[in-house]
Amino acid sequence: MTYLYKISKPENITERTPILFTMHGVGSNYHDLSSIPGIEEKGFVQIDVQGNRPYGSGYTYYVPDFSRQTEEEVINGTLDQLDSFFDETIKKEKLSPNQPRYFLGFSQGAILSLSYSLLHPDKSNGAVIMSGRLPDYVAESAKAVVPGAQPAFFVGHGQFDPLFPVHVGQATETYLESKDLSVTYKEYPTAHGVVPDEVIDIRNWLNAQFQS
Repeated sequence: MTYLYKISKPENITERTPILFTMHGVGSNYHDLSSIPGIEEKGFVQIDVQGNRPYGSGYTYYVPDFSRQTEEEVINGTLDQLDSFFDETIKKEKLSPNQPRYFLGFSQGAILSLSYSLLHPDKSNGAVIMSGRLPDYVAESAKAVVPGAQPAFFVGHGQFDPLFPVHVGQATETYLESKDLSVTYKEYPTAHGVVPDEVIDIRNWLNAQFQS
């Protein structure tokens, strides 16, 4: 299954120009996160990816039902589709496979951004994880990081999140640190959502990553 997307590009693109893929949460669409990296003229390529399955009033990348298939089967199947989509879109948009790739996701999109970056560290320079979680099977599978390829992470989590309690975000931070990966972890006084202070922190983190 293919994915709808919208893209914004700077006027000048080189092999050092970062590409940022955004992935929304369940029941949303590709407009949801488009303004978080910034609404001014960007020095990076932004590709907002829409889930390919209708769900509620929006879309989802996978239906979060693991009664017929395991979580590993469902998420890995989605990650395989996304991996092909990322490569095909870069080729279609006449971008370079050598450009740095970053990911930004909320909730389900955060799960996918985190899982993809850990399972494909050679294809991710970093990821912004907003109100997400680390699947157990990914934690067990991502035993080693490819030498020379070490994605960095920004993990933001709501202190009052009823879907993924705050200890879930803290556990993600602990795991990433145990792998000697660069992680910036911050908590915010909110539930399952994103607050203005988090947006500011994300933009600052992305700018620092893109300029490094």
